[in-house]
Amino acid sequence: MRIPINTDLATAVIGFTFAGVLWFGTSLPGRLSLIFPQAVLIIMCVLCTGLVIKGVAKPAEREVVIEGNPKRLFAMIAVLLIWWFGIRILGFIVATSIVFVSVTSYLAYAHGSLTRKMFATSLPIIAALITIFYLAFTYILNVDLPEGMFI
Repeated sequence: MRIPINTDLATAVIGFTFAGVLWFGTSLPGRLSLIFPQAVLIIMCVLCTGLVIKGVAKPAEREVVIEGNPKRLFAMIAVLLIWWFGIRILGFIVATSIVFVSVTSYLAYAHGSLTRKMFATSLPIIAALITIFYLAFTYILNVDLPEGMFI
């Protein structure tokens, strides 16, 4: 499907919407995370404002090609929404582990390359990615990740 669209304005609208949802969804800052979430939202709004100015002054109308399986797209959106809400209940490590393993398996199955060897190979990679995300957010960015019921 081909859709002609001003990509600068479309991206700005999506960015402002995302920033608004995050802004109204933020609660009181946690330990040592006073600046990070608000700084990211402010930077995001500044960039979106620049996109609006560019989109009005010099429109970049392009034809956006949407390819792929819509069923797979909506499945991934549903998985991310479930993760978004499940992370508060299960905690970052458990919820993210479930989602990463599920998404990797689903996409490999859809591509036709899901084997036991591929699954076994992907587990240490997934564990390393989750560990890197956890350490980066916890120790470098000083952002407390949800602990939930488990970890």
